[in-house]
Amino acid sequence: MKVTTGFFYQTFFNDLNKQIEAMYKGQRQLTTGKRVLLPSDDPIAISRITKYRAELAALGEYSRVIDTAKIYNSSIETAINDLKNMVTKAKQIAVQGSTDTLSATDRLALSREIETLIQRSIDTINTKVSNRYIFAGFKADIPPVNESTGLYQSDTNLQKLDINSFLDVAVNLPATEFFTFSGSGNLIFTPYNQNHTGNLHDVDPLSALLMPKPTGGAITDPTTAFTTNGGTLTIRLGEKNEATVSISANASLNDIRDAINNDSQASQYVKAWVVNYGTTSDPDYRLVINGVPNGKSDQIRINVNSTDVPNTGLNLLSYDPVSPASMMTLEENIRGYNYITDPTDPNYYSFNNNYLNENYYLRALHFLKVALENNDQGRIQKAVGYIDQIADKLYRQQSVIGARLNKIENITDYNLELETNTKQNLSNDQDADAVKVISELNQRMAVLQALRTTFTDFFRSNLFDFLR
Repeated sequence: MKVTTGFFYQTFFNDLNKQIEAMYKGQRQLTTGKRVLLPSDDPIAISRITKYRAELAALGEYSRVIDTAKIYNSSIETAINDLKNMVTKAKQIAVQGSTDTLSATDRLALSREIETLIQRSIDTINTKVSNRYIFAGFKADIPPVNESTGLYQSDTNLQKLDINSFLDVAVNLPATEFFTFSGSGNLIFTPYNQNHTGNLHDVDPLSALLMPKPTGGAITDPTTAFTTNGGTLTIRLGEKNEATVSISANASLNDIRDAINNDSQASQYVKAWVVNYGTTSDPDYRLVINGVPNGKSDQIRINVNSTDVPNTGLNLLSYDPVSPASMMTLEENIRGYNYITDPTDPNYYSFNNNYLNENYYLRALHFLKVALENNDQGRIQKAVGYIDQIADKLYRQQSVIGARLNKIENITDYNLELETNTKQNLSNDQDADAVKVISELNQRMAVLQALRTTFTDFFRSNLFDFLR
């Protein structure tokens, strides 16, 4: 192999350039803090770096979404808490209004407070966050509850946001389950219809005494003979109010009802009704007796004096809760009396025990307001139970929001840990080790200096130096 001067020159320059290039790369790593800046720096690492950067960008976006989800659900939680406070105030008013010491004027004043609570409740349920109604569905640009009718006018869809690659969370809570309802013909703010002229009139919405079904079978015709021998019913309400009603032999259920209601003394304390406890195709007529005023039925006592066969006739009308011989029972939901299942019945909206439940916040408050306006002590007491159900439902809905917020906190911690690990992996692949780079630069400086010295010394010599 022939080694020429040009070969030496080329070799020295190549080595010199390699060292200078390596030093430039090291200085660039120190300046940027990055070991890999170009795909050529580390083709394998650059693919992982690209993936890590995409993951961090996604986590950053999830972080912004999580902040949004937290704001929405925290606002819902605050709104529900406000509703709970208003329900608590409404119950306090109902308890106060049910006492015997208040006058009609006092209760009318309390009804104005309930009216204010109703309006505040509507304002709360129509809360907006970032120009969206949080208690609406997909129709988040219109108020969920109509201020005039109280009807829910949005839908029941849940709006969800992805807070992780595998998890989402709802950011709204349609008010249909606990605040109001929708549907044509259904009314929220219904008129007071205590004196309805149909089958039901001024019944006690709390409870009443219900006659048992006779041993011989249901009574299918209330105009047929019910008692064989007749007798007397001594009816007492409380400690002082007492009346004795005479019942003739072969009197029907309708006759007994009329005898009680037409008695000058008994009619002041109690009211009797004949209701069909069965159905139209399978009738089962019973006698129902409630206290006057409403809300006092639990204080009724009935003593029977009759020679009818035991457990038949007038004997079925005895009532004393501490007596084993008592036949009638105190019931809250009596079919055909205060348990209405037909929405076409006007009383369905006013005091139906199965309808005014935990799902209809506004109706319960309106029920209390109207009862206070009309000085209806029985319905005021009934409202206490309805409001308790509303409060329980609100607590359950608040727990749903609490679970969402817990989910958000947990996924926030998870995302933070994932972000930390991803950043560490990115740093391992991309960041430069400053100590190592400086050490390598020092070594290359020494090599470069040696190359320069050797190059200078070698090419200072000429042909005559070799000939000597």
